[in-house]
Amino acid sequence: MPRHVPPPFSQGSIEEIAKIVGDLYSGSELTRILVQVGLPDPLGSAMTKWKRLAAAIQEKQASKQDGGAVVGLIHAAMAPDRTLSRRAEAAIARDNLNQVLSIAGYRVKDDGRIATTTRAATDSEAAARSERLHKLLSDRGAHRDVLLYCRPELVRTDFYEAVFESIKGLGHRLRTMGGETDEDGPKLVEAVLEGSDPKILLNDRANRSQRDEQRGVALLMKGVFAAFRNLAAHEPKIVWTMTERDALDVLGTLSMVHRRLDAARLSGR
Repeated sequence: MPRHVPPPFSQGSIEEIAKIVGDLYSGSELTRILVQVGLPDPLGSAMTKWKRLAAAIQEKQASKQDGGAVVGLIHAAMAPDRTLSRRAEAAIARDNLNQVLSIAGYRVKDDGRIATTTRAATDSEAAARSERLHKLLSDRGAHRDVLLYCRPELVRTDFYEAVFESIKGLGHRLRTMGGETDEDGPKLVEAVLEGSDPKILLNDRANRSQRDEQRGVALLMKGVFAAFRNLAAHEPKIVWTMTERDALDVLGTLSMVHRRLDAARLSGR
């Protein structure tokens, strides 16, 4: 805990902290945490998790007139022995908590304890987010053409731009390999991977299973383009957000696709 008890946290900060911790645990786990740190439970377990936590913090903070309730909750929720079975999720939660706490000059250390800090600049937060995304993808064995897009300028606000740019990168690779310069998105996939004589061969297409495999990977590519590229061109950017967890899943799929392209050959036409 910080050497001094922090002053009361703002309503907005309390709600954000409650949402982050609430997403990490089940209702019964939160009950045990509240009991452990001596927080009240005025709304009870039937209430939405984050609203329940926010009410508990607010009641204790109002009676104590300090921020000790937030510190106690975070210490209990982020303790290494409690997060052991959900380390990846806890790492994301810790980073999210640090963004909220930085407003008040605090941060959560790797051991789950709170320490004082200066408020992180936007560039520093983006760099930390980029480094973590790169490491998580590297641990998954992500393809080098995907790791290229784990750059701070692409993850400054959320992870949408990194995903968007990596999908554009897939399009560039397909055009380079297949010689198509005009098409994009699903039509590009159709031009180079589908049809009776595709330009890019993922296998020998010697039997039905291999032809189905070629078609299946092509459909997967088309789905990614349709879901995260073409639609985005017709929607205001403000409605597009991407969590780290979703970004990891999409970028992992793209890594698999790139590995298939690594082993592909041209039809020879």
